[in-house]
Amino acid sequence: MNRNFIRATLAAAAGVALIVTEHARAQGSEELLLFSRQNFGLSSARSAGMGGAFTSLGADAAAMSINPAGIAMYGSGEVSVSPGLRITGRTADYGGPGGNISNNLGNTKANVGSFSMVYAGDNFAVGFGMNRLADFNGRSRAIGYGEAFSMGDMFVEQLYGVPSSTIGAPERDIYQAFYNYPPAMWGAIMGYQTALLDPVGGSDPQAYTMGNMIQRGTLLYPEWYRRTTGAINEYTISGGYNFRDVLYVGATLGIQDIYYDRYDTYSEMTSADNVGLHSMYYDQNLRMSGAGVNLKVGATVRPLPWLRIGVAYHSPTWINMSEEYDAAMTTYYTHPREGYNYGYSDTPILRNEYNLRTPSRLLAGISATIGTLGIVSVDYERAWYQHMKYTSDGYADVNAGIADTYTPSDVIRAGVEFQPLRSVFLRAGYGYSSSAYKGGEFKRYGEYQQWSGGIGYRNRVVNIDLAYVYGSAKQMPFKPFDYTAGDGYRVATDGTVYTEDKNHNVILTVAFKF
Repeated sequence: MNRNFIRATLAAAAGVALIVTEHARAQGSEELLLFSRQNFGLSSARSAGMGGAFTSLGADAAAMSINPAGIAMYGSGEVSVSPGLRITGRTADYGGPGGNISNNLGNTKANVGSFSMVYAGDNFAVGFGMNRLADFNGRSRAIGYGEAFSMGDMFVEQLYGVPSSTIGAPERDIYQAFYNYPPAMWGAIMGYQTALLDPVGGSDPQAYTMGNMIQRGTLLYPEWYRRTTGAINEYTISGGYNFRDVLYVGATLGIQDIYYDRYDTYSEMTSADNVGLHSMYYDQNLRMSGAGVNLKVGATVRPLPWLRIGVAYHSPTWINMSEEYDAAMTTYYTHPREGYNYGYSDTPILRNEYNLRTPSRLLAGISATIGTLGIVSVDYERAWYQHMKYTSDGYADVNAGIADTYTPSDVIRAGVEFQPLRSVFLRAGYGYSSSAYKGGEFKRYGEYQQWSGGIGYRNRVVNIDLAYVYGSAKQMPFKPFDYTAGDGYRVATDGTVYTEDKNHNVILTVAFKF
């Protein structure tokens, strides 16, 4: 089935309709952006403690995914592993900051940020490893109060002109209606099948109402909840060469493993005196998984013994993605004669497969060794998000929307490493990523900042490093539902949900040399 239908489902009927301004965004671009953004501060403890500013540094597992020239700086073989703990806090407001009820939900999950195995010769090194580039685990909830519209109002408008005989659930094939209409209509069809909507007039009516379910003056209490899980893990095969400790070059073949699951539920409750609808629950599941491949090349020059300058190029990642979507709706209502009752409907599983391409990146970094005291390192990165693209056929409109919506993003990372004792190291870092959205009101969303610190112990046999990373970002606001009919007058819209992520990561790296 055409993926534009799936995107319409997720935007119009699946409760994730986004705010639209003059910079109207293409359907489906948010998932592509999600899989294109990377955080180099989630892998090894040393690189994380220094803010991920490792473009000119090396001899660390993170270097394979940042600047592969860094693998040529290994003086001996090494095996390392970096277990971690991530605590995600998401704050959500229904109707804007300070409006209605603010909610803060946390999620704690253990992970492996990186592992690596490197063999080092006299002037070359090869290695295999894994680095975590993104973490999608989290929960959020927003609760509204006294909203003017029900999601059922949107369903009424969507079904206008649709014969009721075509959207029922006959016993011989309860999913027949869902196969007859595009996924953007599935929520409305479930609304009819669960008695949220009533047909109006005629033997085969084509108009619908909620008048029997929500009485005039009834207050609505909407609630939106989301749970996400998943990550991007990049497996790397790297090689590098050391020219007389002056020039280091390297290359990495990256193979990405991507998985992302999202569960959304939107519910509405009415005031206690309402005769009709008591509550409605709309549950949706989106499951996405894929694999991608990319190439990274880099070089680092040491013009002076204390100075290093590094550059790296990351090709786009070419990804094959599979996804599944399904939904269910349950309504509870009171009837003047029948009393308390309920209705239930669910959809078939909608499956799709497609290809996409993430943006390319260019990185540059400089670092200086300050005697025996430590290291100062600064990185700059640029990613061209307007060049993200669906490479399967039939996505010209989506790709045009991406080019109109997104812009290059700039990333600054800085870190210091201080050596107070012979084998002890203290670290601190900072990172800032600008928004990938074009100007106007969108520009303040999608920015990301992180602060980090760490400590390490190193000798000739073992390295033990510990890091803490705190990051925050304001996400693009959205409406759980937002519908305007073709005539521009019939409207059903909900309050706006604003979310902010605040993440805490603790990473421990243990490395053994051989």
